[in-house]
Amino acid sequence: MFLKHLILRSFRNYDAEHISFERGVNLIQGRNRAGKSSLLEAIFFLSTGRSFRTSRLTDLIKDGSSHFYVEAHFEQGGIEQVLGIGYDGHKCHMRYNHTQFHSFSQILGIFPSVLYAPKDGALISGAPAERRRFLNIQLAQTTPLYVYHLTRYHRAMKQRNTLLKQKSERAIGSFEQIMADSARYLMRKRDELIRDLKPRVQSFAHELSFNEDLFDLFYLPSISMRGIDEIEHLYAKQRARELTLGVTLHGPHRDDLLITCEKKEAKRYISEGQKRTCIASLKIAEWEEMKEQNIYLPIMNIDDFGIHLDTHRTHLLYDRLRNLGQVFLTTPLVGNILDFHSLYVEGGALCKGKN
Repeated sequence: MFLKHLILRSFRNYDAEHISFERGVNLIQGRNRAGKSSLLEAIFFLSTGRSFRTSRLTDLIKDGSSHFYVEAHFEQGGIEQVLGIGYDGHKCHMRYNHTQFHSFSQILGIFPSVLYAPKDGALISGAPAERRRFLNIQLAQTTPLYVYHLTRYHRAMKQRNTLLKQKSERAIGSFEQIMADSARYLMRKRDELIRDLKPRVQSFAHELSFNEDLFDLFYLPSISMRGIDEIEHLYAKQRARELTLGVTLHGPHRDDLLITCEKKEAKRYISEGQKRTCIASLKIAEWEEMKEQNIYLPIMNIDDFGIHLDTHRTHLLYDRLRNLGQVFLTTPLVGNILDFHSLYVEGGALCKGKN
């Protein structure tokens, strides 16, 4: 896949920009707050329907405007494609080629990408929700049915929680049946993904750490995989307690991903350097797994390239970038790096640099 052009209108600090990119590695440089990360944010938003910096779409609107619009012109298998998303302050409007979409779930997988950003430290030190989000975003871009079951599960759980708060068991069994059916699908897909990511993470972590760091990944479902066929019975058994608490205690919404290093929990025991090695390995593994699941190479985005790893490990990552299809890097450093295609951002405007 090749992102040829990106059009931004009233997006963050961009007024109206039409930006062209090259195949391979695109290096986006500029001072702090110039708008470098906003370009990656636009790419990620077109891929997933969400920002990696805020949960409020209104934050993406340029000051003084009432709306924003982002559009990608890209090539897949030699065919030109256009994906655009606009937000008018109340509602999103999405168009893929000549088709209008009405839900973000419809765009997932069209324009696959991976993001590696400073905030990813939360995959190690953050709450379980951060690691569930990591799994969900990857699976949503490769498996359309996953999005269906994730949405279905949360809608049914919302209805069940409403009944629990009302101390009512009226029709609660029907919602438990829906939850159980979707929970089984979600759990199996998460388990499969973690098993597939594990050897990839271990291989790249060995390369980055001179064979010193041994990381491992384990799926921690809140419902045992051994009881996956009996989830309905678990919900019925827990119902009396949950009627008192007014909330569903077990299910995919409480799952976690355990990351260990040398058989110790990474969250508690690893150094800052090991943490960065682990996150870089997770992101490369994510890209490789998405490559396996998609017909086209996903785009790799790295925000603030150079702060993630030490000099030696950064150069090892340099070498790997050349095999990752189209890559977008942001950095505050100004100057040509190897043979990357360089662009420079200043005040919400982007200028082509010298190669």
